[in-house]
Amino acid sequence: MNEKKILVIDDDKNVALMLQNYFEALDIKTFIAVELENVLDLIENEQPDLIFLDYRMKPHTGKDFLERFKILNITIPVIMMSAYKRRDGIFEMKRLGAVEYIDKPYNFELIDELLIKYLKFNPKKK
Repeated sequence: MNEKKILVIDDDKNVALMLQNYFEALDIKTFIAVELENVLDLIENEQPDLIFLDYRMKPHTGKDFLERFKILNITIPVIMMSAYKRRDGIFEMKRLGAVEYIDKPYNFELIDELLIKYLKFNPKKK
């Protein structure tokens, strides 16, 4: 079976590690990018199946990354994560290519649904 891979991009290392621990407990290989300058290299080298991307980071934002992904024709599904519930942000991120927009704190039942939808991976069967 093809091993599933997720990339978590978040400048908050604790959040990135929490998601990495959750996904790896489901036997999904997970990479984290806290040092944001290496994101494109990590995508090229690891070829993740799904990306979880934080909306607000420094010095780059989730929007910056979505714009770069679009220019570089990176077609990996991106799930935008944010603690800020701005409707205009949701529409803009989806226009730039994010397939979903989820709120922090995380609803892990929703994350499981997203794994089923985008990875064809059922966490309940593990």
